Amino acid sequence: MINILLSVRRPFSEKILSGEKKWELRKTKPIFRRCGPVTLWFYESGKDGERAIIGKCQLKYLIRMISYIPDGLIEDACITKERGRSYLPCYAWHIYDPVRLPLAVPLSDIGLTRPPQSWRYITNEQAAILERRGE
Repeated sequence: MINILLSVRRPFSEKILSGEKKWELRKTKPIFRRCGPVTLWFYESGKDGERAIIGKCQLKYLIRMISYIPDGLIEDACITKERGRSYLPCYAWHIYDPVRLPLAVPLSDIGLTRPPQSWRYITNEQAAILERRGE
């Protein structure tokens, strides 16, 4: 299994966890060296955020966006066309099955001292700690 810690600001973190936001736009993409499910863990960043890991979802697939983002994808990413254009070129990460953790988990609980600027891989051991916190 592949586990990724993703920094997400409010209100987007709430939109993901409610299922409203189905696409996340990022400038870079992970490299999958093996097959299997990809779990995205959400670190809620920003001055109004929890500043902790608050939930997870699954990554279905990635699409490279070079010069255009379809209107339906813009709507499902919960952003404006202008904001979407400012991300180009980028990758659209299709996400599904969001789950909120019962309690926010500080980064220190998985041995990290600072959040990723955008995203980073985490180990299976770190993900196991988060899974136990979600029970």
